[in-house]
Amino acid sequence: MPQLHTHPITLLQMIWRFLFLLIFPAARGFLTALSGGNITEWLGGAWKDILIICAILLLAFAQWWCLRYRWESAGLFIRKGVLFRRRMFIPAAKIITMSLTYPFYLKPVSGVRLRVDTWAGTGKSTDISLILPKKAAQGIFENRGEGLDEAGFAPREYHPKGLYITCLSAILSSSFAGMLFFATFVSQTGSLLGQEFADRITGTFERLTRAVAWGLPPATVALAYLIIFGWLYSFARNLIRHGKFVVCRKKNELLIDSGIITNRSYSIRLDEINYIDIRQSLITKLLGLYSVFVNAVGYGKEKDDISAMIPANLWERLQRHLHFLLPEFVASPRQIKPNAGSLFRFILDPLLPTLAIPVAGSVLAVLFPSWADFTYSIVWMSMIPCLWFLTVRLLDFFSSGIGRQGDMFTLRYSRGSQLHTVILPKSRISQVVLRQSPIQAFDRRCDLLIYSVSEKKTGHHIRNLDLAQVMEIFDCNEKNAVPLLSGPKPFPSLTEYLHPFSHYLRPWKPFWKKTTEL
Repeated sequence: MPQLHTHPITLLQMIWRFLFLLIFPAARGFLTALSGGNITEWLGGAWKDILIICAILLLAFAQWWCLRYRWESAGLFIRKGVLFRRRMFIPAAKIITMSLTYPFYLKPVSGVRLRVDTWAGTGKSTDISLILPKKAAQGIFENRGEGLDEAGFAPREYHPKGLYITCLSAILSSSFAGMLFFATFVSQTGSLLGQEFADRITGTFERLTRAVAWGLPPATVALAYLIIFGWLYSFARNLIRHGKFVVCRKKNELLIDSGIITNRSYSIRLDEINYIDIRQSLITKLLGLYSVFVNAVGYGKEKDDISAMIPANLWERLQRHLHFLLPEFVASPRQIKPNAGSLFRFILDPLLPTLAIPVAGSVLAVLFPSWADFTYSIVWMSMIPCLWFLTVRLLDFFSSGIGRQGDMFTLRYSRGSQLHTVILPKSRISQVVLRQSPIQAFDRRCDLLIYSVSEKKTGHHIRNLDLAQVMEIFDCNEKNAVPLLSGPKPFPSLTEYLHPFSHYLRPWKPFWKKTTEL
């Protein structure tokens, strides 16, 4: 099969790499003006600038011409380089996630971005990214699926309702992202259309804020509206990104499509899924809704990627959909859970700021009485996330724990403002750490930290479990565990263990512990 060129639009990427050469025409013009030269002298040397521009175009064309690819059943072949040739081969059996992105700005020229991810790459960038003609990219995507599927398996499709996609968009929305967009928009508007136009936008927002202040300090109202508008922008963006969401299960492949303006398609090898994560926020907890996310190499890797598999659903329906799509991942009930006396261990982190912020606000209001209204309004706004976090930790206390069914572990814990139920195969566990504080050591309790195989360091933290029960569920005891302490034991029991099937990732150590290299 002959080697093919990428889409000609790739030339623009190549030109961008050589734009640094324009520094020479810019420097020549600057030196001409500095020496008192006129426009005639500058035009007299314009041929040099034309040569540099021609060199940029020639170098970009040479790179594009030498960049070629070929897809076969064995894998993907890539050749690149002008002076120094570089050949790459990615076996089809090693490709974990393959994705197609149809950006709206490439649709007029039928361009598609093909991404390929394997374990060989890093967690920050895609292994291979090529812009190909639409027909060629879709042919590679479909042929890859033929290599994974086996005869005798009927594909299964799941089409979530629009209401559940809306719920997922609300869960993933962030006010910070919208505020960042607003600040960037105003600054870029000032650069492109002039500072006067940007000042008009800011002034209009300020007048609107004062008009609807309802007796509150304008600065507080402006901050509140900025958070609301930022969240609405992020919500609309997530809604467009997750529109037309479809999941298709094949024999050894999971296909996920989504997007309204920019369409995305993902092909994930089932045997390379690290774990699935069932999440709830405080609002979806009250509504009884759950969302399922997939952790696999290359899926949800970039900023605008999606990482969900089931947007949102009630628990009974979610269990049916999950069994329909991924029957290999079965959640088990809690076998180990925190004891009743560990409530304070869960709420301590959010309780401290919840108590400290009102006290600090009262002190500031006394010291600066002219700013009292503004101070109290900021205190009330700050109390909302604190109380939110406190409520999440209370729910975590009543739901956290660990269960096991065969070689499949179910971990329940909270991280940040979300509750997680992680279904994790034993083969995907890289490290199990049991950690104790001085207080936990006396009643044989511990914190469980499980690190799973992933592109990035991924840890699952479950608080205050019984030490003996945890070691039993992992088929481990003090005789075959590896102690991470050296020197005399500072507490009645060993305070940290490493499970024998672990092979990398050193855990965090408190300052009072002395450890040795493993």
